[in-house]
Amino acid sequence: MITSPGYALTNAWERAQRRLAGLEQTYDPTTRRRLSALGLSPGYKCLEVGAGAGSIARWLGDQVGPQGSVSAVDLDVSALRDLPANVQVRQADVRSDPLPEAAFDLVHARLLLNHLTEREVVLDRLVAALRPGGWLLLEEGDTFSIGAIDEDTDHALAMRAWCDVLATVADVDFGRKLPRLVVSRGLTDVGVECELPYAEGGSLGTEWLALTFDQLNERAGGHILDAKTIERWKDKLTQPGRWFASLGLVAVRARRP
Repeated sequence: MITSPGYALTNAWERAQRRLAGLEQTYDPTTRRRLSALGLSPGYKCLEVGAGAGSIARWLGDQVGPQGSVSAVDLDVSALRDLPANVQVRQADVRSDPLPEAAFDLVHARLLLNHLTEREVVLDRLVAALRPGGWLLLEEGDTFSIGAIDEDTDHALAMRAWCDVLATVADVDFGRKLPRLVVSRGLTDVGVECELPYAEGGSLGTEWLALTFDQLNERAGGHILDAKTIERWKDKLTQPGRWFASLGLVAVRARRP
């Protein structure tokens, strides 16, 4: 049972940095591919919202070069360290703090909007931050992936328990709503992808699954799944040769006219 409202996966958790490293390993490769496909080039001005530990902001800084710039925005900027000189870190709450308008060639956010009750207001701000012709890329989680993991009962149970806890403070099916919301804001050149990454047992990717479960389980008082199932599942996650589905994402790209 959730005892307090708010973000369920805070970076203040004692193992948050390791969990963020696993998230980056799981999702960064396809995020970089999608960003590159939007024509990212030297001189671009980029906005990375919900920058986390900074892996995408760092990569963007390398891509746009010294003539370009990246604004890395997060409510908690403690993990945003050792970034290139062209990456500016800004601590801000995008629900209430303004963003520069018509200032960026590219705006990106991943696993951000589903955690915010003001998600549509924030979406409007992200769109307004784009220059005419600028690209928006949003990547949000969705439970469509649960149907793909029934082959291993313990993994299915753990992921369903994870989503059940997250659903008390976030919209766990927000990804499927993104295309409609983006189109309704008058954006063009809309493209949609679904992603379901898998991680091999014993990798940082499966460690990320276990760490995310632990953080959500702690938030819920330690009662979201019985101890024997958790122990059996975590043991499987350490075994090379086994493959486990992560949380699915829906990615939507669109251009401001």
